[in-house]
Amino acid sequence: MTMLKPISFVLLLTILTVSFRAQITVDGSDMPIVGHQYISESVIDLFTIDVISTGSGYNWDFSWVFGMPGDTLNPVSVSSTPLAYQFFFNNPLLYPDHSADYAIASEDIGSSGVVSLSDRFEYFRDDASGHKITGSGANLNGIPTSIQYDQIDVIYDFPMNFGNTHSSEGSYLIDIPTVGAYGQEFFRNKEVDGWGTVTTPYGSFDCLRVKTELTITDTLYLDTIGLGSSIPTATNFIYDWIAKDEGIPVFTATTNSLGIVTSASYLNEHLTTIDPGVDHSVKLFPNPTSEALFIESDQSGSFSIYALSGRLVSSGVFGAFSKVDLSLLEGGVYLMVMTAENGGVLTKKIEILH
Repeated sequence: MTMLKPISFVLLLTILTVSFRAQITVDGSDMPIVGHQYISESVIDLFTIDVISTGSGYNWDFSWVFGMPGDTLNPVSVSSTPLAYQFFFNNPLLYPDHSADYAIASEDIGSSGVVSLSDRFEYFRDDASGHKITGSGANLNGIPTSIQYDQIDVIYDFPMNFGNTHSSEGSYLIDIPTVGAYGQEFFRNKEVDGWGTVTTPYGSFDCLRVKTELTITDTLYLDTIGLGSSIPTATNFIYDWIAKDEGIPVFTATTNSLGIVTSASYLNEHLTTIDPGVDHSVKLFPNPTSEALFIESDQSGSFSIYALSGRLVSSGVFGAFSKVDLSLLEGGVYLMVMTAENGGVLTKKIEILH
């Protein structure tokens, strides 16, 4: 009778190690959630970041990077955004493909001084097939406008697994009274080119690494001259390390077409909201306002005010009745993040008129 040789300790350890480090699958439950706040740090020492190395069971070590305060992502409910923006995104009966789960404040867009998109919100949906932008809302040359994407922009495809490759296009084109038309096209080539563990100053995470080649083309048509043009922007490559339940990539880096890292950031803090019922115990007035905002609350804590770009513009503390001076801030829409003494977080939209 043939005797089976005992499994060596080294082989057993290898098997156990592989099983404990099995690759993850990412889906819509791992994307941003309304009421949560995602705080990132911008990496300063970009030249030493390695985005080339990847593979199966890979260990990426970014624990050494030095960061400074970066963006704060505050997903909000669609119903909390300006009513004029919601037409396509809060209407599942008429526009089911564009119905959104949440909105995120975005940076303003300008084109040659002719087109201005300010006070922007982008609308997102996470479903079984992907993480998508269904459109945006903005003040278009000062007029509140709802912008429906003709082709929905798919940022990630679900379920996400190692080895997946996808290509997608997104686009919109809007008429501008007395001017013409303005639009953008988004071309994405995506590859899940690695899995393993990524370590950042925030912690260590089992992750998938996604590489996206992104090209954006701006289109502008002017009625006055009867001509239009399409201008491709430079192609960028985005590298995202995505973990379970974290909402946004725990580490992300962008390179230009030459492979030079132009920006990088890592998730530094993930705060969850307080009980939604607390929202009814906090009053902000007048809103909109031009000079001062008053806070009436049955709690006390601190607040931070962010521009839609994510830049911190003001901070302070609040109590049962507090006055916040806003006279030095430029007119526009801002997000006020209120942190109660019990650790809960509440986000409110405020508008300043000057």
